[in-house]
Amino acid sequence: MSSCTRVLKAGSHACRKALLPMALALVLSPLSAHAATTWAPTASHAALLKTLSANSAVAGAPATTSTHYVLNVHGKPQVKELVSPLESTKVLHVAVSLNLRNTSQMQVLIKSINTPGNAAYGKFLTPEQFKAAYAPTDAQVQAVVAHLQQSGFTHISVSANNTLVYADGNASTVGTAFNTTMKTYTHNGKQHFGNDADVMVPQALSGIVGSVVGLQNVSTKHTLSYLGPKVGTQVAATQAVSNVTHSPTEFPGIYDAATTPTAFNTTVGIITWGDMSQTESDLALMTSAAAMNPVNVKVVPVTLGSAVDFSDDSSSDVEWNLDSQSITGTSGGVKQLIFYAAANGKGGPADEELTDAGITAAYNQAVVDNLAKVINVSLGEDETGANQSGTQQADDAIFAQAALQGQTFSVSSGDQGVYLTTNGEFETNAGVVLPAPFSLSTYSVSEPASSPNVIAVGGTKLSTNSGAWAGEVAWNDGVEDAGDGNNRIWATGGGTSLFETAPTWQQTTLGASNRQIPDIAYDASSVTGAQIIIGGQRYSVGGTSLASPIFVGVFARAQTYANNSIGFPASFMYRDFPSNPAVLHDVTSGNNGVTYAGTTYGYNAGTGWDKTTGFGSLDISKFNALAYTWGNTNVPPTTAPPPAAPIALTDDVAVTTQGPAGSSQQFTLVVPNGTASFTVRTSGGSGDVSLYVKRGSAAGASGYDYVSAHPSTNTESVTVRNPVAGKYFITVTSPSVFTGVSVLGVY
Repeated sequence: MSSCTRVLKAGSHACRKALLPMALALVLSPLSAHAATTWAPTASHAALLKTLSANSAVAGAPATTSTHYVLNVHGKPQVKELVSPLESTKVLHVAVSLNLRNTSQMQVLIKSINTPGNAAYGKFLTPEQFKAAYAPTDAQVQAVVAHLQQSGFTHISVSANNTLVYADGNASTVGTAFNTTMKTYTHNGKQHFGNDADVMVPQALSGIVGSVVGLQNVSTKHTLSYLGPKVGTQVAATQAVSNVTHSPTEFPGIYDAATTPTAFNTTVGIITWGDMSQTESDLALMTSAAAMNPVNVKVVPVTLGSAVDFSDDSSSDVEWNLDSQSITGTSGGVKQLIFYAAANGKGGPADEELTDAGITAAYNQAVVDNLAKVINVSLGEDETGANQSGTQQADDAIFAQAALQGQTFSVSSGDQGVYLTTNGEFETNAGVVLPAPFSLSTYSVSEPASSPNVIAVGGTKLSTNSGAWAGEVAWNDGVEDAGDGNNRIWATGGGTSLFETAPTWQQTTLGASNRQIPDIAYDASSVTGAQIIIGGQRYSVGGTSLASPIFVGVFARAQTYANNSIGFPASFMYRDFPSNPAVLHDVTSGNNGVTYAGTTYGYNAGTGWDKTTGFGSLDISKFNALAYTWGNTNVPPTTAPPPAAPIALTDDVAVTTQGPAGSSQQFTLVVPNGTASFTVRTSGGSGDVSLYVKRGSAAGASGYDYVSAHPSTNTESVTVRNPVAGKYFITVTSPSVFTGVSVLGVY
């Protein structure tokens, strides 16, 4: 495809010339955008719904009617502020989602790729293969591009998989292109905007354009973390079974990683926004404090039209720190951690607003790159809002491509229990919680957790005993002051989707007709959650934004052991978990609603799968053994990572290491003049390592000055007395998989 298809900016003579035939064809067509008298619907509906109310006659004056607006989310809450036309200077960054082709065939292939014995089993598609078989054609893309150009949109570009067209516009261009009008109002000091009529396209584009994302910010993704106090203020529990926070590196022990290899050969992605500098800095502090190897971090900025602001959003650093540190600690270290960062409006220029379009673009970039085997999403919003805006339709297409490529999106199920509608906000009167502003019996779930092609992860409250798992209940910390003038429920999301059909594995196992969430669950309470470094200080942090990263770390371990051959695992989970209860910690108590006036609302945990914690949490080592059978068992469990430069040891500072069977890890230690002796030791972890030391050049079984190679142990030691000063090379090797081995040099 030409560069004009990739980047089409206003004023580009070459691109205008290349697209001229298509543009002329559209303009001259009786169904073209500017000659059209017939409009076709899309999946994007009005964000602001007009309502009319009658006003009674007063003092002889006739009765009148007035226009009000409600938000097109679950429950339709009324906008109490003045709604007016959106100013023409407001820049709108949109993502036009195009419909996939051959979708029935695609759904069959998703199932076939994950069905042992099928000819397609394990034969994941490449992005190029997906584009050729299922993506919109180049001609369809060009038709959409030409329509946007004629309508006045600028900074037009096309995603590499042809599924999204990005562009900049304003209220006028939106009206011309999509036959809708834009409105605005101010709430809590922030400008809100949205379309007040359904989004339409010319009949010529009917069947091509699925939805238009980015026309509203009244219902958008938000982070799902719950910040607790500094760890230093935590009161230690005295009972044997305790509810306390944990370092992320403790979760492998709590959830029984045992000898399970780390995720050293699996790449993980995280969906974020804004600048990642603080998160990278705090992650480096975390790994250093835990004596772990530094994380190989990559940041991929995802622009949207002219939205290129990646300023720091300090309020969201909590989320990205929680994600990255929890994944790193639980996995024991990954091959690479990729942040897919959407352009950020927090604190940036007024025209750089973060909407769902930016997040959808970040999902898509992770799929287009096809580097991350597992991708964490600790974000969510009211499912009705996402459905009505067309965001759900756009996201579902992306997650379907991921499933075909063998990628797994892990998504937090939500932090407001069954009350996603108004972000879980409650009102109080004299300290008594009231059900206003919504009905306590009206439930909702979070998007994108409700997508059938993601793993939705709910939350638990964890108990430990001497660092080992001792029990879990469904997470529900009750209604608390949210710190923003509102009272909010903090509980695991779960329930039934209003819009998504249940995937075949839920239809078969649960007898469900609509998608049910969550699938599994992990620790989420800030009381028992993670100790996360934020700005150099440790805080307790919870939320399902902790639960999802824990699962990502667990599943990344399994992927490394299975040589990254496991596909999207949902069908295997629902097939195998009911008959393998030892793999699970079944959570059988707790609720994700509230009790009011003697009635308990929400869903209760129970034996087996339920709408609070799904199947429960996973025992890492037992799950790893089961999940290995979901991949290609004809392939050796692990493959060697690429050669790396030796790691320089510092006097009396331990580092941890790991590797596949038969591999070696290299280190160096510089011994200064006048040293009486130095010692190199290995200990802990799993495997059977041997230790080789040589001055001046690489050490190994075929050439060394000193060796310690005791069978069936990782406890090895070499001591050199009156050493010659200089650089000593140290090699740790094992005939089997080794993980979590401490290496220490002391002089």
